[in-house]
Amino acid sequence: APRRRVTPPAAGRDATMSKSCAGMLEAMLTCVEATDCVKKHSLSACVKDGDKFPAECQIAKEVYAKCKRGQLDMRSRLRGNKGF
Repeated sequence: APRRRVTPPAAGRDATMSKSCAGMLEAMLTCVEATDCVKKHSLSACVKDGDKFPAECQIAKEVYAKCKRGQLDMRSRLRGNKGF
């Protein structure tokens, strides 16, 4: 019998990202949206450019980066990434 294809999840941000880091990404983006940087520049410019990234959101960015790194670490993959 032919193998059935698995349909991909619905399009969107969660389709390409593990759910364990989705809450941390949302927290970081919400923090950036609340700053003055977004009034002067676009959201993507504020997040991508290290000089424009708001200092008050630096902890949220580090937590998100640690979560993403944890997805690559085999020990934390077995134990599970600590998420929201």
